[in-house]
Amino acid sequence: MFVIASPSTSSGLGNDIMSMFELLLIRHGQTDWNAERRVMGDRPIPLNAVGKAQARAIAKKLKNVHISAVFASPVTRAIQTSRPLIAGRQSISLYEDEGLKEINYGDWVGRVFSEITELPKYFEDPLSIEIPGGEKIPDVQKRVVASIDKMRVGYPEGRIVAISHADPIKLAVMYYLGIPNKEMHRLRIDNGSMTVVHFNAIKNPRVVVVNGVDDWQRYCDL
Repeated sequence: MFVIASPSTSSGLGNDIMSMFELLLIRHGQTDWNAERRVMGDRPIPLNAVGKAQARAIAKKLKNVHISAVFASPVTRAIQTSRPLIAGRQSISLYEDEGLKEINYGDWVGRVFSEITELPKYFEDPLSIEIPGGEKIPDVQKRVVASIDKMRVGYPEGRIVAISHADPIKLAVMYYLGIPNKEMHRLRIDNGSMTVVHFNAIKNPRVVVVNGVDDWQRYCDL
C-alpha cells in the first residue's frame, strides 16, 4: 500500500526518520485536444468534462492530506486543475510557475500526432529531433528542476503539489533517477495522475510513485 507519509516523519519506505520534502507532481486533467491527440503547447485549451471530473477527484482524494502550497503551470488547463484542490482551503497558496509550463512545441502546436512526420523519431529518441521553432529537451529539464529546487528551499520540510504536463514531469523523473533523457518516453504520465518524489538529507531523491491513478485512495491512508 502506497501511503503519503508526514514530510517530517518516516517515509514508510525505510528507516529514514528525519525531515523530508515531498513533491506531488500532478498532470493536468484531460482536454478535448488530449482526446484528439493534438499538440497543445501553451495554448489556452480548457479542461473538458472528463478533465474537470479528474480535477475534482484529485481534490477529493487529497482533501485530508496536509499540503504546504500548490504550484501550477500558468497554462489554462493546469490552473483549472488546481482550482478544486485549493477551493475552501485558505491555508494553501497557489503560485503560477513558468518553470512548470508545457514544452514549447513550436510548429507542431495545433497539429494532430498523425500529421507530424518527425513524431515517431521524437518518441524513440527525443534528443535526436529539433522541434521546429520549439524548445530543446535539456532546456526544459533545467527549468523544471530549477523550479523544484526553489520549492525545496522555500518549503524544506513541506509537501508541495506541482501541477504540470506529461513531458516536464517525465523529465523531472529522469533527472532524479539519473536516467538519460533519451529514455523519457518509456514513461507514461496520464491526465490526472500523480508522481511522488521524496527528498531528504541522507539519501538521493526517491521516486515513490509514477503515474498513480487508480490507487489514489491509498495515498490518502494517513
